[in-house]
Amino acid sequence: MAVSFIRTLILYVVVVAALRIMGKRQIGELEPSELVVTILVSELAAIPMQDLGIPLFAGVIPIVTLISLEIVVSFLCLKSRRLRRMLNGRAAIIIRGGKLDRRKMRQMRLTTDEVMEALRQQNIHSVAELKYGLIEPNGQLSYVYKPEYQPVNAQMLGLQPKDAGLPLIVISDGQLVEANLRHLGKTREEVEKRVQKAHIGGIEEVFLMTLDDCGNEFIQKKEG
Repeated sequence: MAVSFIRTLILYVVVVAALRIMGKRQIGELEPSELVVTILVSELAAIPMQDLGIPLFAGVIPIVTLISLEIVVSFLCLKSRRLRRMLNGRAAIIIRGGKLDRRKMRQMRLTTDEVMEALRQQNIHSVAELKYGLIEPNGQLSYVYKPEYQPVNAQMLGLQPKDAGLPLIVISDGQLVEANLRHLGKTREEVEKRVQKAHIGGIEEVFLMTLDDCGNEFIQKKEG
């Protein structure tokens, strides 16, 4: 029992490390080559995890080999556009001028139901709203609105909205996040002043506080 637990723990660490090396992506955003490696890694890890008669290295070595191969291929793809297209394909235009391209849809084996589902997920109500619609190599839908359907923004209205930066967590459940404070160039004393100004007793009473480099803040007090 102990041997099985230790083997499982080791394989778990190896697989997590392997996927971290591959990068942070959701399953639906993986390129074809990355998806293949992910599936193979999970299969290779499952075999020695279930069968104690198989040496542990029989699972670890192929996993390390696959990840190393993926790193090398990714580097080569950065250098070679032709190799990148061969492995991952290219974006396909399925909507032109507000109309579906039937020929391209047949090539990609896409149905109208699938296209309409993808549009609804992007909160697009009609194909006619789009000038172009593309299926990216990872299967996601990208699109360009026709001018008359583009969402209204501040530039169109001639407005000058307040600048905003990237909000970083500076207090989490009563604890200061020192790394984010250093990134923002702020001190504990400055944060304490902001907390007191929000009529909260102290840092330990704050559930969440975010701050960006433009000075915008959000503070939520602990309840109960």
